[in-house]
Amino acid sequence: MYVRKKLNKSGVVSIQVIAKIKGKSKLIKTIGSSKDKKRIKELEKQAYEYIHSYGGQSSLNFSDIVLYEKLLTNIYEHKEVGTEFLLGNIFNEIGFYKLNNDIFKHLVLARLVYPTSKLKTSDYLIKYKNIDIPVQQLYRYLDKLYKDFKERIQQISYEHTLIPNFSFFT
Repeated sequence: MYVRKKLNKSGVVSIQVIAKIKGKSKLIKTIGSSKDKKRIKELEKQAYEYIHSYGGQSSLNFSDIVLYEKLLTNIYEHKEVGTEFLLGNIFNEIGFYKLNNDIFKHLVLARLVYPTSKLKTSDYLIKYKNIDIPVQQLYRYLDKLYKDFKERIQQISYEHTLIPNFSFFT
């Protein structure tokens, strides 16, 4: 969400809260309107307060250095829980780790999370995983994968179906 100042034909400035939904701007709320610059600033402040309360999320004030330092000293470790953790474990449990091929793993996980075209997959990897695989390299890799690894991947998949006690969360 963001605050928009809209100049009307009459010269009055309307302060609005706007949200982007499916690529289109949608008016959430009109806070007010005025010609007075001081009143416009007040309305903008109200709009930002509305966004803050509407989102339902609290924020931390990092201007207080003591509070900030206390917060940082209380963090002992962090652990990623998400795609790499859950789907990566499944990927390994199936046995695909035997291929020892990072690009294959990145592509499989990306396509599971974001099933779309190869071009969009390349964009997803660079944007969210900071892994740069240009789309032309991706096409060449998939050709090589089909030619060189297809049978091995099928064999690993088949071996996995023979394992009776498979568990997603071990």
